[in-house]
Amino acid sequence: MDANKPKGLSTSFIKTIALICMFIDHLAASVFFGLLSNMSHPLMVKVGDLLGTSGALQTYQLLLPIYSCMRDIGRVSFPIYCFFIVEGFIRTRSRKKYARRLAVCALLSEIPFDLALFGKVFYFGHQNVFFTLLLGMLAIWVIDTFINKKEWKNGKKIWLSALCGLAFYLVAELMFTDYSSYGVTAIVLMYFVRKITEPKVKFWPPIVFAAGTAVLCLLSLGEAWAFMALPLFFFYQGKKGWNAKWFFYLFYPGHLLLLGIVRVCLLLQDITFF
Repeated sequence: MDANKPKGLSTSFIKTIALICMFIDHLAASVFFGLLSNMSHPLMVKVGDLLGTSGALQTYQLLLPIYSCMRDIGRVSFPIYCFFIVEGFIRTRSRKKYARRLAVCALLSEIPFDLALFGKVFYFGHQNVFFTLLLGMLAIWVIDTFINKKEWKNGKKIWLSALCGLAFYLVAELMFTDYSSYGVTAIVLMYFVRKITEPKVKFWPPIVFAAGTAVLCLLSLGEAWAFMALPLFFFYQGKKGWNAKWFFYLFYPGHLLLLGIVRVCLLLQDITFF
């Protein structure tokens, strides 16, 4: 064993856990939800026969806790991604390229997202989570620029940062992005908590993660399941880990497209454009 090798968990390892939890969540939200919404589907009838249930209602009652558990597991993912948006912003060599990658992934993911979760090619009532991550990254970029203006007084920095945050919160709400303004708030708060704690506190990663997750709990108490990931951040070592940057970006639209195809084919659902 290499004695100089840093101990603990890498960025790639924790992101992989988030990726697995996200897949479980989206599998439930797309395919599983579609089947539960159509208990007369032949596949659900076969499941009921295997379970020995007396009817569709009893089958539904047995499967619903499994669906709920899968959705709860999925709550782990988003605050992890928020944490690493802040990490990526601070550590990246080019913030422009970082923002561009997020924007490209958001655009590539929108049709697969709409197809997987809504069975439509275009659904304007809800946008995928990469738009939220992008808005959060842009918000802390502008705020960071304000904070580093040495010629400005602190009062000016504070009220301009507050106005900036409010502007991006409103954009998230108007765009109907996943997690909307709560997601942007979580990223901004994580940024500030990291700035305050990282130089002074040894175990700053779990504090940063917990702060953002607490904000999401204001959106729904169900988001508290994300605290299951908190122990991971006590062992976060700040290293990148294996080089799989594009895998993490492309997995999101890729798995949504796959789930969308499975949902349409399995449920024999007609695809609508709007």
